[in-house]
Amino acid sequence: MVATVTPFPEGFGAEISGLDLSKPLSGEDRAIVYDAFLDHHLISIPGQSLSPGEAVTAAGIFGDDLEPHLFKHFHHPKTPLIMVLSNRTEDDGQGGKKPKGMADAGSFWHTDLSYKPNPAKATMLYALEIPLDGGDTLFCNLTAAYEALTDAMKKRLDGLRAVHNYAYVPRDVFTSGKVTPPPDCSQPLIRTHPETGRKAIYISPFYMVRIEGLAEDDSEALKKEIYDHCLQDRFRMEYKWRTGDVLAWDNAALMHSATTKTLDPSKHRTLWRATISGEPAF
Repeated sequence: MVATVTPFPEGFGAEISGLDLSKPLSGEDRAIVYDAFLDHHLISIPGQSLSPGEAVTAAGIFGDDLEPHLFKHFHHPKTPLIMVLSNRTEDDGQGGKKPKGMADAGSFWHTDLSYKPNPAKATMLYALEIPLDGGDTLFCNLTAAYEALTDAMKKRLDGLRAVHNYAYVPRDVFTSGKVTPPPDCSQPLIRTHPETGRKAIYISPFYMVRIEGLAEDDSEALKKEIYDHCLQDRFRMEYKWRTGDVLAWDNAALMHSATTKTLDPSKHRTLWRATISGEPAF
């Protein structure tokens, strides 16, 4: 059976049916998955049951270079290439409890690893446990947002660069010294996709510090103008998870936000995350 691609009604994203990622995919099916990833920016493959090794293999469809997350304390015990996202706790071996994974992996708008010279190409999540309601993931189509800009705004943004920093907004792991963030990283404000050639507004509100070459007030005003444009409803969608879903997205085309910060702690959500390294943005 050859995989079937069904676009989502929101204007981007697609579901791919007819696949079992626990088994080797044919060359044809791998091509269908990858082409859908490029065409639709976001793909969902439902009904999966994967071991850690199988999840790593599935992530390899989107690129050969998988990257361990900076937060080593949330790596999967069987492989550092998987980060555990969970609001469950487990025994710490000393009579207490410790987090099973990272409870909130980012309930804020961002693009993965935009704070590194080689930002993430793709991110893949595999849902082991999903509550009946809550814990959804929001996506914003930055490619469509760019294409909707006026010609004057495209010209204004062309060539501008912005500074990104992982610790731009203070977090306990940084202020406590538990994790040392990478240094400032400069990224283009308009990014050209390395494979499709399509342009996108390359922003990461939680990590984007300032626009280079502008006074602070002017930088903040332009950042707000860009964010207000991108976060219009017409560029957004909400993905409602199901247990067994595999979700992968193109970080050169989208930004996203978790909603786990507002999830009732009695409702449990556990996912595995794999990150595929990318090339420098241009």
